[in-house]
Amino acid sequence: MTLRDADPGVSDGTSVRSLNIGLEAGWYAVGLLAVLALALINLYFPFGSDQAVFFYGAMEMDQGATLYVDYWDNKQPGLYVFYLLAGRLFGFSEYGIHLLELLWMMLFSLILMVTLRPYFQAPWLSALAPLATVGLYYAGAGEYELTQLEMMVALPLYLTAWCSLRAIKQAEAQSAPGVIVFLFFLSGLFAALAVLFKLLLAVIPVAFWLLASFLLFRTRGITLLGLVTKFWIPAAVGVVLPLAATLFWFWQAGAVQEMLWTWFLYPPEALGTSPAAPRSRLISAGAFLVTSTAPWLLFTAIAAFACWRSRAGYLVAMMLAWLLVGTLLFLIQRFSWWEYHMLLLFAPLGILALCGIDAVAARVSPLIDFTLPGRLSVLKRTNLPRMACTLLFAVPAAASITGPFLAKTQSLFVGTEILREGERSYQWMVSENYKRLWEGSQFLKEPEARPGPVYSFGSALVYPFTGRESSHVTAGSAWEFYVPAQTREIMAGFDTQQVPYIFVDRNDEKLFQLRPGIARYILANYKRLKKDESGTWYERK
Repeated sequence: MTLRDADPGVSDGTSVRSLNIGLEAGWYAVGLLAVLALALINLYFPFGSDQAVFFYGAMEMDQGATLYVDYWDNKQPGLYVFYLLAGRLFGFSEYGIHLLELLWMMLFSLILMVTLRPYFQAPWLSALAPLATVGLYYAGAGEYELTQLEMMVALPLYLTAWCSLRAIKQAEAQSAPGVIVFLFFLSGLFAALAVLFKLLLAVIPVAFWLLASFLLFRTRGITLLGLVTKFWIPAAVGVVLPLAATLFWFWQAGAVQEMLWTWFLYPPEALGTSPAAPRSRLISAGAFLVTSTAPWLLFTAIAAFACWRSRAGYLVAMMLAWLLVGTLLFLIQRFSWWEYHMLLLFAPLGILALCGIDAVAARVSPLIDFTLPGRLSVLKRTNLPRMACTLLFAVPAAASITGPFLAKTQSLFVGTEILREGERSYQWMVSENYKRLWEGSQFLKEPEARPGPVYSFGSALVYPFTGRESSHVTAGSAWEFYVPAQTREIMAGFDTQQVPYIFVDRNDEKLFQLRPGIARYILANYKRLKKDESGTWYERK
């Protein structure tokens, strides 16, 4: 049979399928490359104060320190393990930490692309999921937001929700009970991973599971006994195994008592002595969330009100649960209210926004006449018309990323000229904080500087910048939240170790009002050595 004898309908059908595959591949390539570009421009970005604490702690752990014993922070170990792993794989530097974060976020992006396809009427819309979540993060995050756990946990929290959703679908399809049990077990494993980053986040997986229990009970009529045996017990086992392994590791290291005190006894004690965050910080955090996600919020609202009966209905319910519980968690942390805490809401907001775009495009696309002349008329039978309609709503929202992206790119391009003098010069240009702390602390490297550990009431960047160690197992950045016993230990260490220098960051001079005991000690035993843009250095008398 010659080509002339071939069935034209079959040929046209093959062409349409090929065009659809090509169009969808283009969507996914653009979505992934856009996020990759946003991530790459952050590789050398300087650390903020929190990241400096994690970085210094990871370096101490790399030298054999045990968390909570030789180095102390009130965080769970997940983030420190992440920084330690990044340092060992790619080097202890800003580049090394951010490179592992890039790989983590690209994995999250790929998972979103694959797992969200079945929930959209236009499956290719999942190609924009990385841009609506990870892309928003990379575009708006600065030195104080990058590599914070609130965005890192989006991956395990999403997988917790997705495994629960898959288990519900398998139950509705009357699949083998073993499949459902395994999915809930996986859900528990991912929940435990999130909890190892931050204990308080355990409330979000519990909300997912309560919602899943309700949906299983309502749609399948599963009894309470069935929920316990097929759902809650497997999920609980999934949670317990990683936590038990963590507990065993700390027991082996002789640090289980310190771990339990840090996780459960320290928080209420610290809250009783710490100052509450100002309401201006609450307003600032809200403004950060709104300005970062503004073009997507309309579609998020549409999804919340209009997508309950669509194929994405269960997904919408899960993301709304994440959004609601995450907001409540933020509000109850009234001693912090930092902007980066809002990163916890980026993933559910972005996913809900895509559900809203999908619903609007499905309603509008049949109303648009997409007629093309001649041979181009075959395009009308492809997905191109619906894709074009979807782009009408998605592109303006995605365009909001352009401004922050160009600002960061401009700094990077200018920085390439400075990189000839070293990576540090670029970071000085991007972060005034880096420059002032580096220049203010370099006297410690001079031959006449007194040897020994130092202590910083403020940024922990002082330690890696000077090669000096902290005189206490705490790094000093979170001094506002140290309990009285820790404060006494810090001051006792100043005497026993004859600590030669103490630094008070210019942003932490409120120390003298909030901690009068420390202020009296410093003024009685130290003299002011120098004061500059970085802060004040005190030398032991």
